[in-house]
Amino acid sequence: MLFADLKGSMELLADRDPEEARKLLDPVLEHMIEAVHRYEGTVNQVMGDGIMALFGAPLAHEDHAVRACYAALRMQESVKKYADEVRRSHAAVVKIRVGLNSGEVVVRAIGSDLQMDYTAVGQTTHLAARMEQIADPGAIVITPGTLTLAEGYATVKSLGLVPVKGLGEPVEVFELVGAGTARTRLDAAAPRGLTRFVGRTAELEQLRGALDRASLGHGQVVAVVGELGVGKSRLFWELTHSHRVQGWLIVQSGSVSYGKATAYLPVIELLRGYFEIESRDDPRKIREKVTGKVLTLAPALAPVVPALLALLDVPVDEASWHALDPLLRRQQTLDAVKRLLLRESEAQPLVVIFEDLHWIDGETQALLDSLVESPPAARLLLLVNYRPEYSHAWGGKTYYRQLRIDPLPPESADELLAALLGTDAALGPLKQLLVERTEANPLFLEESVRALVETAALVGERGAYRLTRPVENLKIPATEQAILAARIDRLAPEAKRLLQAAAVIGKDVPMPLLLAIADTPEPEVRAELTHLQAAEFLYETRLFPDLEHTFKHALTHEVAYQGLLHDRQRALHARITEAIEQLAPARVAEQTERLAHHAQRGGLWEKAVAYLRQAGLRAMVRAANREASAHLEQALSAIRRLPEGRETTELTIDIHIDLRNALLALGDRARMADHLHEAEVLARTLGDPHRLGRIATFMVNLCVITGDYDQAVRFGQEALSIARTLGNRLIEVVATSNLGITHVARGEFSDAATLLERNVALEGDLRAERFGVPPSSRRCQAPGSPTCSPRSAGSTRPSGTLRRPCRSLQRLIIPGRSTSGCSNSGAPTSVAGISHARPGSSSGASTSAGRGRSSSGYRSSPQPSAPHTPSPAVLMRRSRWSRVPSRSSVVARITFGRRSFFCARG
Repeated sequence: MLFADLKGSMELLADRDPEEARKLLDPVLEHMIEAVHRYEGTVNQVMGDGIMALFGAPLAHEDHAVRACYAALRMQESVKKYADEVRRSHAAVVKIRVGLNSGEVVVRAIGSDLQMDYTAVGQTTHLAARMEQIADPGAIVITPGTLTLAEGYATVKSLGLVPVKGLGEPVEVFELVGAGTARTRLDAAAPRGLTRFVGRTAELEQLRGALDRASLGHGQVVAVVGELGVGKSRLFWELTHSHRVQGWLIVQSGSVSYGKATAYLPVIELLRGYFEIESRDDPRKIREKVTGKVLTLAPALAPVVPALLALLDVPVDEASWHALDPLLRRQQTLDAVKRLLLRESEAQPLVVIFEDLHWIDGETQALLDSLVESPPAARLLLLVNYRPEYSHAWGGKTYYRQLRIDPLPPESADELLAALLGTDAALGPLKQLLVERTEANPLFLEESVRALVETAALVGERGAYRLTRPVENLKIPATEQAILAARIDRLAPEAKRLLQAAAVIGKDVPMPLLLAIADTPEPEVRAELTHLQAAEFLYETRLFPDLEHTFKHALTHEVAYQGLLHDRQRALHARITEAIEQLAPARVAEQTERLAHHAQRGGLWEKAVAYLRQAGLRAMVRAANREASAHLEQALSAIRRLPEGRETTELTIDIHIDLRNALLALGDRARMADHLHEAEVLARTLGDPHRLGRIATFMVNLCVITGDYDQAVRFGQEALSIARTLGNRLIEVVATSNLGITHVARGEFSDAATLLERNVALEGDLRAERFGVPPSSRRCQAPGSPTCSPRSAGSTRPSGTLRRPCRSLQRLIIPGRSTSGCSNSGAPTSVAGISHARPGSSSGASTSAGRGRSSSGYRSSPQPSAPHTPSPAVLMRRSRWSRVPSRSSVVARITFGRRSFFCARG
């Protein structure tokens, strides 16, 4: 029972025109009623300035108390937002109070053929009304009866004992202050609804042993491997819902089949759970939760906050974060998550679960690889599961164990079927047939039994079924897909249509999105969802703040989706794209990958190109360059579906250039060359000098990497010519830098110094400007690359004096150290070192080069450097420095922008 009213309504309405008073009061009632209906309650009375509502009657819900609590929280939240508007517009105070109680009531239907109302009487109703009366304005008060039923789902504080008229003893009451940590009905329903856990005793004991060892500070990694349906997730569930994990913090996440192209997706979900972030939380709220929890855990973790916020798509205000090279930003992101989890394991033992690694993305894999190195000294148990096609490199760790889960042995399959079907001897032939058809896979056994129940071949209840026809007349599908397809086909047309629409949304189905694309009114959608839950196709995974369902099994989702005609799939994907944009227009950027997926499959090619490109650029910022490359390649495929024209061609060129930046970080020179060549052809066709200039600067870079210095000079001169004709400083600076490095690679140091001094002369903000060139994740080329060839070394010795470049470069050393937000002094210092490395100057080279090593930190993690001079990496052979005394140790590092040159003589 729920009672809610507007406190002080008489004072609010006094001296106001009745029409104005109604305008103030009606929205309050509307917010109350909307909250009740959202959680499928029934408003049975509207009493002027308040309401009375029922949950669990006349429509039964096993979690009626949880729904009532969530409805109360929602109405308080929505009324508070409305109250802010009223305070600004009418200088009036609007607050409601809410009371809840749970118990038995007598519900009577009152009405006619046209309308039916309900009323409830009894002590439960009286006590609920009393809770409302004692609540302070803006508060929710509940009884112990409600708290018992909603425990875990509600956060409360005790208000002590309160006397209640009509009761002999005072009643302890509680204020409901928020939602609890539990979010799913599965946790509450699983002990009653899951099939018997059989045949995995040995595996469960091994997990318990790993848990015990981890609790003593000997961290463990356990992988559970098995095919679909053998019970990998169930094994984890049994461990994490046992008394053995009391005092442990459990954080978990999983990969999804469509998530490989979305960097960090499982990590983001894990962090959202750890920080208790709700889908409705805005960036400010997320920032507060992350910062507060991190600093409470350990103030020393403050430096990881920017990386965590960026991972959660919260704007980061710190300039030092934005100044980082993406490679370093990626490393700091991985380190941030790892440090957070390890520090948490010091505060309390920690279980970290990652499921379905066969669908994992590259960046989450990198985090796991890093985390696997940590357990030996941590109270940490890392649990992962995956199908046999997945592989990793952890097998050599002494603290790593792999558990192989196979279909059930015969005796366990018999035990499971006895629990599902019963022990009637007449069921023996059926059990044997089921084991043969399903190969004793627990999931397929369960689905086969359910299919027989739905076709009335079995009647009764779980554990006590009986056959209605001979076994030889039964039709049992031969494959698991056929089992599910047959069950879906037997659904009522409306339920089947809704299930397939949900499948197009994805494995997880938010209620607002489903309502937006369903062709039926909300009450009918909710009724059909109830049927789909009863048939165990879907289950609720979230009630608060919005209802969300998920498919019980990934295979169910796949079969439901594949059962749709392609035209219907395409139409639904298009509607989902538009619905996501309309439901949360301010948060579209957070769902770029999801929007790209739906727009692409929905044939919305213009949107698909835009979202795929955005997804690629987002991945590149995170240094997830493989994912970036995949998104951008898809964008190029999608753009071919757009009408031809100048705008389309310009966008195609830009995406080719974006791909070049991702491929540079991956070291894929062949594909870089292909994309730059294609971009050049298109730009020349358009007669677009601006884009030709940019492409020429990148071609210089590519030619030096491949050792083709003559072509590099040609492209560099072309780029400079275009830049000067256009008066484009951006192209000029980048071309100057790349051409200068080309001369360095050829040993033409005087020519290089003449060019590079133009960029050295940049002042003010220009010194930290990137000039449109994204940072690269490469620091140097591997030995044996074309730039290490004899041609790369060359026969030209340094000619002329190097005093001028040495002096010029030394001028950069001090300013480089003061660059805000990052340490880039290694770049100019190291260049000074290479300038000193000439006959008779070994000591100067050693000094400058050593300073470069210490300031840039290139031996450990790369540091961002002067962004206005990017160029390709080159290794120079020792023979170039033959005049350096053989006994001296000279190591010099040239860094121009984000590239490094290593030269050694030992």
